[in-house]
Amino acid sequence: MTPSPRRAPVGAPTNPATLRWAEVDPRRHAFDPSAAPAVVRSLPAAARVPTSRRRGLVGGDEWAAAMDRDLVSRYGRWASGWRWARGEGDVDGGPVTAWCCPEHSITTRGATLTAVTAALVEWRSWLEELAARFDELLPVPASATEDEVLEIWERAVAQLVTLVVARTEAESSWYRHCRLVLAWFLSAAGVPEDRHATLLEDAVGGRFHSWSEPEPSAVARVAERLAAGVARRPGA
Repeated sequence: MTPSPRRAPVGAPTNPATLRWAEVDPRRHAFDPSAAPAVVRSLPAAARVPTSRRRGLVGGDEWAAAMDRDLVSRYGRWASGWRWARGEGDVDGGPVTAWCCPEHSITTRGATLTAVTAALVEWRSWLEELAARFDELLPVPASATEDEVLEIWERAVAQLVTLVVARTEAESSWYRHCRLVLAWFLSAAGVPEDRHATLLEDAVGGRFHSWSEPEPSAVARVAERLAAGVARRPGA
């Protein structure tokens, strides 16, 4: 696997909710978790971890943004997910537990860099789990009938929603990450990206809520609507 080229850190930190499947697919982007601790400690931001003070942390948000840019520069945009914390963390509604936010996760230099590394590895592990699940669910057999295609898609969507619920524990804004995972699955299945927003809004919009695990009937309804939308020809 060819490592991704380095990218210059410019502008604001990457919002992981905007990532596309091609940017996070682990088969496209090399990563060695055993080397991650040394890599994180070699980054420019690692030399200037702010001090946690009794009266509050000074410069924590700026430092986390700088670390984010360094990680993206080193590994690619996929790495920005290290901050997508579960619940009301740095980036709301994600699957990461090793990092919360500057206020709670920045302590000593060593512990802070360890937390960053753990969060990066945890995020990457999640991407690899998703890629493996996509491989199990795709491709849809070319010989499948229309009814079989619908059934395959319904089952796949329901499995993915259930997987995200378990990973995020259905905490604050978990549905944002769920929509993105479903968008990634659409991309992996070859559904044109210009259809994603409409398909997902029609299937998911308003049906999932923060701090609320969806009922099986709600998951089934979302799966049915998304499967039907994918099967429907554009403009039909």
